[in-house]
Amino acid sequence: MQVSSAELQGTAQLSLMVGFGVNWCGGGHLPSFMLVVLLVVIVILTFNYWRISSRHIQLQEEVAELQTQVQCTKPVKMENPYKEPLKKCILCGKRVDYKNVQLLSQFISPYTGCIHGRHITGLCGKKQKEISKAIKRAQIMGFMPVTYKDPAYLKDPKVCNIKYRE
Repeated sequence: MQVSSAELQGTAQLSLMVGFGVNWCGGGHLPSFMLVVLLVVIVILTFNYWRISSRHIQLQEEVAELQTQVQCTKPVKMENPYKEPLKKCILCGKRVDYKNVQLLSQFISPYTGCIHGRHITGLCGKKQKEISKAIKRAQIMGFMPVTYKDPAYLKDPKVCNIKYRE
């Protein structure tokens, strides 16, 4: 069976419309319009890829620059401006002697003769213990009364912030 060239051309055009059918797979020629369309699509895709990749490089450079800026600005450690200064013990650095009755009487209640605690005297633990031992020793040695504060020392200025009714 012989097929004419006109019939082959009609079949080729029909196969292109249907999806490049037999002629494309069989090594036929693509029409110039389709070739131009494919080239345009390739150029557009290449341009878009180039634009995105160059923008990506710019963004990477900006991120690297910002990271160096962030690394350079480290927080500075500083003191709390609202922190109250620590209270110092008034007897730290001073020698406490059991014979200094005038000093020791400042840490005794005038009504009961009891030794005031740290929360009242404001002394550190070490000096409070020294004061307590010195008062006990002075009482044992007879330099101080045991049950009351000596009236001679009632008018002395207050060493610690104790308020009594007058």
